[in-house]
Amino acid sequence: MDNFDTVPETLYIVAMRIHSRRLLVGTLVLVPFLMLGCAAASDPQLTDSPVQTVPTPVFASNEEALAAATQAYGAYLSKAGEILASGGERPERITEFVTTDYLPALLTSFQKLADSGNKNAGIETIDTVSLVRYNDDATAQASVSIYLCADITNTRVLDATGADITPGDRTKRIPLQVALVSGAIDRTILLVAKEDVWSGQDFC
Repeated sequence: MDNFDTVPETLYIVAMRIHSRRLLVGTLVLVPFLMLGCAAASDPQLTDSPVQTVPTPVFASNEEALAAATQAYGAYLSKAGEILASGGERPERITEFVTTDYLPALLTSFQKLADSGNKNAGIETIDTVSLVRYNDDATAQASVSIYLCADITNTRVLDATGADITPGDRTKRIPLQVALVSGAIDRTILLVAKEDVWSGQDFC
């Protein structure tokens, strides 16, 4: 359904951006009875069928989910900006804003920045945020996907001497699709799970 290309190092240039395998063990126990006489069978016991409950949705509406996703991504972007501005120092500061699966890719990007001696200056902004989808899984964990435009017009890339080495022909507004999921402690606090540059029609 989605038409996007993954760009692992988007954060560096632009912003500097549950499977459990269940082993089902079936145990078949055969108990032979050698009967010399007749034994009275016990009456079958009737049990009530378990009551199935539907988990309460994490968000009351799509609008609420979109607002939570926008807030979460903004907080993530702000922290990422701090790390970029410091040349990639203490990249672990981004941990609380992203999933454990996405974290390694970000740490790699920050490390590349640190190794280059470069850093970012200025603030990246987002606009034109819209909801792609919102749903809850069987454990009532939210999954939210959004479109947004990342505007890097006011950001610059500086080298170790402080000289501006920002490419003059870089794209200043980038369409992104971002996936976020519920955090482990508070389901309403979303974590960034993935960022992709949208390769379809440019909505920015």
